[in-house]
Amino acid sequence: MYFKKKVRILSILYLCLYPGISFAVSYEDAYELEKLSPIFAIPLYEEVVKSAGVGDFKKTASSRLYFLYEKFNKYIPAIHYQTRTGSLKNKKGEWSSLVKALSEGLGVTPFSLLAVINSCSKETSAWVAPEPTVHPETGELIQPTPPDPYRVLSKKENHSLIRLCYSLKMKQRDFEGWDNIFFYLFSKDVLNRDEALPLWVGSSIQSGKGTPYRRVFFSGRFKDLSNESKSDLLFLYAKFLRHNGKFESSTRYFLTSATYSSSKRGKWETAKNLLIMDRKKEACSMIGDSFNAGDESEILMKKICQASNWDWIGPYIPAIKILMRENPDPVFAHALEGGGREAIDLFLKQIGTKISDKDDDSEEDSETVDVLNQLIPPESRNKFPYWDARDKEADLIVPDRAKYLCKVIRRPFFGTASIQPQFCKEVSPGSLETLLSIVAEEEEEASFAFADPAYLPVSVKWIWKNNNDQVSTADLTQSKVSISPYSELGPWNLEFIVYRKVLNRAYAEIRMKDKYFVVSVKPSYVIWNKN
Repeated sequence: MYFKKKVRILSILYLCLYPGISFAVSYEDAYELEKLSPIFAIPLYEEVVKSAGVGDFKKTASSRLYFLYEKFNKYIPAIHYQTRTGSLKNKKGEWSSLVKALSEGLGVTPFSLLAVINSCSKETSAWVAPEPTVHPETGELIQPTPPDPYRVLSKKENHSLIRLCYSLKMKQRDFEGWDNIFFYLFSKDVLNRDEALPLWVGSSIQSGKGTPYRRVFFSGRFKDLSNESKSDLLFLYAKFLRHNGKFESSTRYFLTSATYSSSKRGKWETAKNLLIMDRKKEACSMIGDSFNAGDESEILMKKICQASNWDWIGPYIPAIKILMRENPDPVFAHALEGGGREAIDLFLKQIGTKISDKDDDSEEDSETVDVLNQLIPPESRNKFPYWDARDKEADLIVPDRAKYLCKVIRRPFFGTASIQPQFCKEVSPGSLETLLSIVAEEEEEASFAFADPAYLPVSVKWIWKNNNDQVSTADLTQSKVSISPYSELGPWNLEFIVYRKVLNRAYAEIRMKDKYFVVSVKPSYVIWNKN
């Protein structure tokens, strides 16, 4: 509590010096912070360049800014700088080291890279191909050539640039322009469904257009999703939940996304959620090697974990405020408010959350039936998305000494749950539906665990019944095995049962070694038999 008060006092002092979310920053402020932490000086130098008059320190700040862009591999703003200053090539006509490094890393030519950066950094109108023209001499039909970025992104060799264009459009907030590009590329089979669905969901979460959860649910039903796309979809769903203030639910899906692919990404975002929920010890135990080296939120997170107090935060506050404005993040909110409910409120306010989109599994959407059928034909859809096991049966293996089912307050994601007797009710073998009817709470969501007569948590196992989704021996010889919570019957360790009264929906958190899944289940299909 002392630390929290101290960081808020420091914030107030700096707010007096730099009032408002848009505040005056001097070159001296940026230069002093650069000595302390160069990467956090970048947003201050950017403010100086935006606000400085002709002359002043603008030229010097621009020079320092480019140096830092190059040092921390911030390729896109560095290339924009080189474009403005005419330094994309040296006097010998050779591409700059930044252009060469990024184009080689993406496996494209510098010309294609620059064409995408330039065209995707502007608004993109829809392009409808005009009628072909006839060559006046040969009589041949001349097919119209689309403008960039349509032209360059349509080429097979430039496939890796599609996600770059997506990132630029999201940052620029040209959501309509991205939709134009997306549906053009999809209609030309440049994007396959596995690649397209996460981009379709991601743009909805960024823009607020459509209904993000319904897009996630619909996309999760595609039969041929890769592990990478499964991870992306759950990662995006977790972000959607975070933006709506559902941090515990969000954390479950970040962890599950890490099981499918991109383990570091899922663990880092899990740590951010735990931090903003004031679970610093758990959060700091999650972080290891950086997922995105040079990312300010990761660098700040490591500093928070290493520090025992907030004495260091003062000089960073102006930079963190700018970063929070440009890219709201739980770590920035925690640092600015010192934790607590205030940090959550700041994060949600900056996100500008729209709570209207409920995760209610409905497929009614602003999308037309034609668009949905184009994205996933009916014959390519499963009944439920890949995290939904409501059509599967399971057995609970519960120790004989188990006596209670208890609501867990402030449940841990790692470690033993702390059981409080007043939240326990006596239960006996039966279906999960019967058990939940005994303990059902009025609150929107609650986590439950089994306990013995001494109110100590007991180890419960989960076993799938009559599973048709097990991985065969033949599948194991393939280079890519589809990851699934049903690939092994079990026993899985049951971490918690989560019940959402508003949906009358139960979820099981199951774990086996390094695999963690949260799956939606039908309570009447899950049975605890005494024998």
